[in-house]
Amino acid sequence: MRLKSKILAFTGHLHDVLIILFTGIATEYGVEHSAREAGTRGFYPVVVSDCVSSSDKTAHEMALRIISHVCLVLPSKDIMEEWAA
Repeated sequence: MRLKSKILAFTGHLHDVLIILFTGIATEYGVEHSAREAGTRGFYPVVVSDCVSSSDKTAHEMALRIISHVCLVLPSKDIMEEWAA
């Protein structure tokens, strides 16, 4: 077992992956950073807006606004409806 010593989403290789959905806590830290990194690595990052959170509501909302300029930010309902079509 390999434990991660840093807050990084990409520690190995992701083969045959094009789209990465991001969920989690600390929207303004780990989620935003990981989504940006995914974009620079050639993936299509999508932040699932109703599946991310933060203890700081203002920072959370600002992070979603900022990250929406570089990746998709969509609610889970819209994603599920699109993939069901």
